[in-house]
Amino acid sequence: MPEVRYPVNDMARARMVEVDYYSFRQLFREAVACGGRVEKRDTQRWNAYVKQHKINEVGATTIARTRFDAPTPVIIDLGRERDGLYFYSDLEEGCLRLVFED
Repeated sequence: MPEVRYPVNDMARARMVEVDYYSFRQLFREAVACGGRVEKRDTQRWNAYVKQHKINEVGATTIARTRFDAPTPVIIDLGRERDGLYFYSDLEEGCLRLVFED
């Protein structure tokens, strides 16, 4: 009988954490000024970041939608500790960040 192999989920374990909205807005402004903001419509940079960091984008988006009516996804990529995938809502003045667990 042939050996059955199941696909291995190589996505990193992660969780969504709440981030202070106003601190995020400051980080967002810095990212815009330095070219470190990656929006979903910039598909080449977006997909490269998601693939490199093994992000489960669908799962993160689902969680963000339980918290906000219309979350906006953005990647902050400045080469700093606070880089990552964020979901924010200006209307609700809230922000979530995808944080990887070791």
